[in-house]
Amino acid sequence: MIEGPLRSSSVAVRCVSLVAMVAATGGAAAQTASQTYLAAPYNWAFRDRFPKVDALFNAFDYGHAILYETLWRQPNAVGSELDSSRYQFITRKLLRNPPNVPLDESAIGPNWVKLAPEVAQMFEWAHLFHRQVYDIWSDDRLSSAEKDQQVARVMRYYQSRRDLAFSAKPKSMNLMEGQAYSLAFRKRFPKYNGLIWSYHWLQMTLYEALLASSSPAERKENVTAVVARFWSLLDSAPATLPSVMPQSAAIAPRFTARYPEAAIIFDNLHSLHDVVSDILSDPSVPRAEKRRTILDAAARYRDSTTSITSVEEWKSMAESMGVANMGGAAPVTGNEH
Repeated sequence: MIEGPLRSSSVAVRCVSLVAMVAATGGAAAQTASQTYLAAPYNWAFRDRFPKVDALFNAFDYGHAILYETLWRQPNAVGSELDSSRYQFITRKLLRNPPNVPLDESAIGPNWVKLAPEVAQMFEWAHLFHRQVYDIWSDDRLSSAEKDQQVARVMRYYQSRRDLAFSAKPKSMNLMEGQAYSLAFRKRFPKYNGLIWSYHWLQMTLYEALLASSSPAERKENVTAVVARFWSLLDSAPATLPSVMPQSAAIAPRFTARYPEAAIIFDNLHSLHDVVSDILSDPSVPRAEKRRTILDAAARYRDSTTSITSVEEWKSMAESMGVANMGGAAPVTGNEH
């Protein structure tokens, strides 16, 4: 097992700041602590090798945060607010020149973070997990067996925060699409919804690019191909944007076969992103009930008893939804390590 000091960098360390959260909730979040990467020598390997792709993740974080902030502050926002002005800024400017340092979500969406700091932390904690798995698979010093050991290690670290960690049990689609508020966001803002799904497509297909590669050169080619496909989804939008939420089992089969629990966690993460958007978008959920409804939904995604389906049913559901509808298969070549 590889151990090592946490690499020091004032811009690289991503922590979850609780100052605004505790103030906003009257101390409700005081029992949680700031979090950052698990100490390891492979930290930021992905950033070192693919800085432009890593920067896209910072833009993705902006896209999610400004979405929730807009929906909360402007409950009656017309479609053009997100599907036109915000969408054009993100796709034409922000994603083309993304920030090279992680962004503070509480600065982008302060009112959203104050509304549900616990859920903002859940998202941030899962995003840290995402990034560390990319790092592991970007470090050529690690053998295939060592990469598996390190993924298991960061998985344990992620799951050690039971107050933040998503369940590693697959959830049925009813939890996302069968509630009274379900589909509200995609009906009101279909273009921005497709943009969010394109983010999720890239996040999972990058794993395919890394796992399929047997050399640094092949890895670079695969990552380049996946990112090029991402741009093609945006450049021909909205017709080419995903029309259903990308599912790991369909778009990242190598990753899913190797790390099924991690793939399930990421699907649950992406599902809750949709659910929060729906709750904030649905006028039938009273404003005074938004926080409670969001927290109730988040709790269901953390537990391992609510709306659970089997791994086989989860995979079958992903296949039946059609990989083409999710953005297409990852355009990678090579053999898994």
